[in-house]
Amino acid sequence: MENKCIIEKLQLIIPQTMDGWTVERVLRREVGVSRTLLRRAKRNRVILLNQLPVKTNVTVKTGEVLELWMGSQETQVVPERMELNILYEDAHLLAVNKPPGMLVHPLTNETSGTLANGVLYHWLQQGTIDRFRPVHRLDRNTSGIVLIARNPYVQQQLQIQMKQGQFVRRYLALVKGKVQPEQGVIQAPIALEEGSFIKRMISPAGKEAISHYQVLRTFNQASLVRVELETGRTHQVRVHMAHMGHPLLGDSLYGGDTSNIKRQALHCAYLAFNHPVQGSRIKISCSVAGDIRQLMEEHSKKA
Repeated sequence: MENKCIIEKLQLIIPQTMDGWTVERVLRREVGVSRTLLRRAKRNRVILLNQLPVKTNVTVKTGEVLELWMGSQETQVVPERMELNILYEDAHLLAVNKPPGMLVHPLTNETSGTLANGVLYHWLQQGTIDRFRPVHRLDRNTSGIVLIARNPYVQQQLQIQMKQGQFVRRYLALVKGKVQPEQGVIQAPIALEEGSFIKRMISPAGKEAISHYQVLRTFNQASLVRVELETGRTHQVRVHMAHMGHPLLGDSLYGGDTSNIKRQALHCAYLAFNHPVQGSRIKISCSVAGDIRQLMEEHSKKA
């Protein structure tokens, strides 16, 4: 297959309500383009009005066609053939069910076998050379849905939805003991633990962190909990549940029992958001990972 770059664009026919607006006002207020993306577009001269490059201080008229072109960009990540469990795909977005143990991004000393390698290979088979743009991230040992944007505008719009509370993220966690009360809100700021590059802790000096939880099933010595994130701090579910006295099973970093599972029993099971281009509400779900399901079955036998 011949490799090629697929060029994507945003196009808007100027309505009467925007007659006399500047190009910048249209792109910033109506389309929602970020300052960073707008600066890059200016520098690369990829803003067109009626198919001609235009500066952002030019005024537009009703019926004119305004376009913002976004070229696919090459990346240093090496495409690698692997089986991907694709949950959703269109010209703008890709959602994959990531297995536990897989990195989302390559590291300096671990450049292959990551989700990024597999996604870039998948796109290469479609004739696209592009960058890997995850909208959110999962830890290596957290399984479940990872959403990837196909261009910087889509990525930026979804991250705005996160900040505005329009992007829903729900996790399933198997935790120690019986959680009481069975539903509630955990509002406890999270900071990096002193002397550690990885571990987090609850601290008044930390960043605001809010989790909404509900117990879905209770076992003799464990509970299956659904956690919906209002904020997205690193290790938020793990830190908040441990703070309640119910660390995730398998989570050695925060006091979880590792006798029956060697990774935190955490799975991103549901995402919902407004499609940045189509405008429709997208809902994506996937079943809990096999090792967590097996652990639940073992706890059911103990009941």
